Amino acid sequence: MNDRAPAPGGLALVEALVNTLDIESGADSLDTAEGRAALGLTEAADVAAARELRESLRVACLAHAGHPPHRAVTPLGELLAQAPLLITVDERDGSASLAPARPASLA
Repeated sequence: MNDRAPAPGGLALVEALVNTLDIESGADSLDTAEGRAALGLTEAADVAAARELRESLRVACLAHAGHPPHRAVTPLGELLAQAPLLITVDERDGSASLAPARPASLA
């Protein structure tokens, strides 16, 4: 049983992606239709990109905890540079959120 609190807010999606692979059993929920649907992945290219992002996120999480990478991966910064984001501000309430600089860049 995991007693850790779930990731807050928007980090829940990152946590969900990182946890699609069970390191101990090797089970990858991205191999199942249900696992892919939970993340909105419909195309084979989306799944490949999600796996690449997942592994880069895992390495970043390991580094944050002071551990070496578990394997060679595309650096997270390189992946994020391929999908530049802008901060948008809602004029009605002043709330801020992230949006793709080029909508097709996240497709």
